[in-house]
Amino acid sequence: MTNKSLRILIAEEHPEQRLQLEKMLNRLGYYRIAPVASFEELQRLVQCALQPFNLLLGSIELGTHAGVDMARFCRVNAPIQHALLYHPQHLTVPAVPQGQRQAVSVSLPQVPDSEALESFMAIIDAPMLIGTLELPPAVAGRAGYPRPGARFGQTVFSR
Repeated sequence: MTNKSLRILIAEEHPEQRLQLEKMLNRLGYYRIAPVASFEELQRLVQCALQPFNLLLGSIELGTHAGVDMARFCRVNAPIQHALLYHPQHLTVPAVPQGQRQAVSVSLPQVPDSEALESFMAIIDAPMLIGTLELPPAVAGRAGYPRPGARFGQTVFSR
């Protein structure tokens, strides 16, 4: 299930490509998207961010035109949690082990297609188990028995 609250930056100087990437993300269920056309715009948004951006999807050449290494820019800026960078030119997103998914950065040889983008979003938008709580002994002893007066029928609460 997609996390509709993910904040995504698209950094691409070509308007058609920006729009195509945004539409692909929309089809995947992501709508909190900020498109930028220059490295200066990207830098301003990242520096002024009150909340982190969950993903920067961008062209490596955007930084190259400004004399900046985009991969390094993403690593040193804390407001960018994950980065999917590509060289403007069918892709496969490399597998990322579960233990290494804290801050995922991947560079692709060309603009991602729908399949590559969907694979990457599945890596960074995977549900995370924070922890489990034990039931108090008084409640745990009655597991499987409905509360007195509870008549839920067959619902998600009685499964």
